[in-house]
Amino acid sequence: MSARSRSSLGRRADAAGLLVSGGNVPLTFQRTLMPRTTVDQAIVTGLSISTNQALVTLVQESIQAAALLLLRDRARKGIDRRTWSRASIAFDLGTVGAGVALQRAFRQRPREPLERAAVRTAGFWLSVSGTAGAVVGALDETLPTSRTRRRSLALLLPTAGVLAGAAEYGRRRRARLDAGLPPDESQVATAKALAFGVGVTAGTASLSALERFFADRIAEQLARVLPGDVSLWKPVGHAASLAGFVAGARFAAQQVFGRIESREEAVETAFDIAPPTPMVSGSYESLVPFETLAVQGRRFAWMVTPVDVIEQVVGEPATAQPIRVYVGLQSAPTGKERVDLALHELDRTGAFDRSYLMVVSPTGTGYVNYAAVSALEFLTRGDCATVAMQYAARPSVLSLSRVDEGREHMRLLLDGIGARLASRPVDRRPKLVLFGESLGAWTSQDPFVGCGTAGLVDAGIDHAIWIGTPHFSKWKEQVLRDERDDVDRDLVGVFNDIGEWHALDATARDRIRFVMITHHDDGVALFGPELTIQAPEWLGDPATRPSSVPKGMRWMPTTTFFQVLTDMKNSANVVPGVFAAKGHDYRADLLPFFHAVLGFKDTTAQLAAIDRWLQQRERQRSEWISDHGKVERSLSATVLQRLIDRERAAGRDPDARIIELMREVANEELAQQAAPAPTAP
Repeated sequence: MSARSRSSLGRRADAAGLLVSGGNVPLTFQRTLMPRTTVDQAIVTGLSISTNQALVTLVQESIQAAALLLLRDRARKGIDRRTWSRASIAFDLGTVGAGVALQRAFRQRPREPLERAAVRTAGFWLSVSGTAGAVVGALDETLPTSRTRRRSLALLLPTAGVLAGAAEYGRRRRARLDAGLPPDESQVATAKALAFGVGVTAGTASLSALERFFADRIAEQLARVLPGDVSLWKPVGHAASLAGFVAGARFAAQQVFGRIESREEAVETAFDIAPPTPMVSGSYESLVPFETLAVQGRRFAWMVTPVDVIEQVVGEPATAQPIRVYVGLQSAPTGKERVDLALHELDRTGAFDRSYLMVVSPTGTGYVNYAAVSALEFLTRGDCATVAMQYAARPSVLSLSRVDEGREHMRLLLDGIGARLASRPVDRRPKLVLFGESLGAWTSQDPFVGCGTAGLVDAGIDHAIWIGTPHFSKWKEQVLRDERDDVDRDLVGVFNDIGEWHALDATARDRIRFVMITHHDDGVALFGPELTIQAPEWLGDPATRPSSVPKGMRWMPTTTFFQVLTDMKNSANVVPGVFAAKGHDYRADLLPFFHAVLGFKDTTAQLAAIDRWLQQRERQRSEWISDHGKVERSLSATVLQRLIDRERAAGRDPDARIIELMREVANEELAQQAAPAPTAP
């Protein structure tokens, strides 16, 4: 038999992978946490097919290599294909038994170690791959000649179709359990999704073919210098080629990250001049240069709530102009220096004299949820200060490597604030509120890992409100699940909505100081790499699942991973100016929770007025950024044009004054460039 045929048993491993991946296609269409588009569905289907194909192929090739290894004595004299084929089928059947035994021996338990889950999932792939390999092998044995082997591939397609039909029947049957849910808003054209999915599969198959080519060449080279057949070294070849692909992907990702960070640090035309309010960072009086605030910091500073707006909306006099302090990554060279700068800004603005001081850990780009900050500014009638520090310049999903930086920022900042507050009389200390959203919730909880709720109490934090805490937060897991002496469960509350808060008795509500708002359908809070090897608790018994988690949703290692990954992306889809309490959108939750948790006494009418203003302001901000996105419509250009119009209306010629200023600036800068460099003493 040829070396090519000998190394693959006529591509039996590929056929086994096709059988499994094709039969799994209907499951990729099941309803999950968030609606999907046709493109989303195509990506989920394509990646699921490709991954299942790759995993089953790898396991089947390993089974074939093990069968060949067992026959190594006869292999020296030459072994025919049929002997190897039948030995592989026997190994397939043995693998099925071993896989089933592993799954039974390592049944899922509550809060089990991931190692246990990995063994069980390995058993699943062994049993699935062994079954598929045995089926394909039986077809080969039934039709043993070269011509009929090609016919066996034709029989493989109907077999995969039968499996897919059974899977589709099961999917539709389970979908009936969700009759009580709102209609699925997914806009998926099934035919297009399948066609695009085939395209995704083709793309990944091309990469897989390239990977296989390199793996084969590596295996051949190893077989030349080391004992054993080429097939024995193919798993090693795959490992080496995959390592090369990972290295290449990492390099490409670094280039993309660099471009993203440059964009986030660039000056945005809609906010390209310093705010004229001394109580915010980046102003002319500020210690933080405006150009170092990055895009999100400049937006944060400019959107502070004015005193007259507070009075107009709530119908009461405001107490003070709100304070907003922000320090960007470019504002100082090191984390410690950035923290020192933030503390000096708090001192400069008189933040420690306010009734409330809110410390915010932003998301990956440095974004601070404006609705949360503005809500506090209304509720306190302006008698508050908010401080935030940027620790990354990428979207949160790309900033996981910056969590350590965010944690260190938060730890140093809270230590510095604690020292400032300790030096003041107790009756002159502001209430300290900790707030974080998404990645910001994780980084603001991280300093207290291993300290439980006692850590927050010792840090002087009066209240904490976190929205959309990611699955990865260790502090969250410790205080909610572990039995610890430093955890007082009465101080912590986790809520899907404000109704759950009001459902508690007054005594329990009064005890709670640290609140996590986490929607049951928030993909950000539920997604984790563990989905590849472990069914999550929220996909347990359909009868006990939260109402927004589909009861017909079933866990499959690869498919569910890609589905929830897509849910995570779609959870963050929001409409500017239309607040919702769904997925990763917590804008509608912020005002009622801030009002309830911090104990304010606004009337229902006042809260409704604040909510209307917040939604209207967000819509206006979105329109402002869009309208002023061009240089000729930038904020500075708009201000200059308004000044010119007023000068002309007053009968004065603005052109002469502008020309005079332009010449003055040009002469000063040219003079600086022409000045000789200072010499060393």
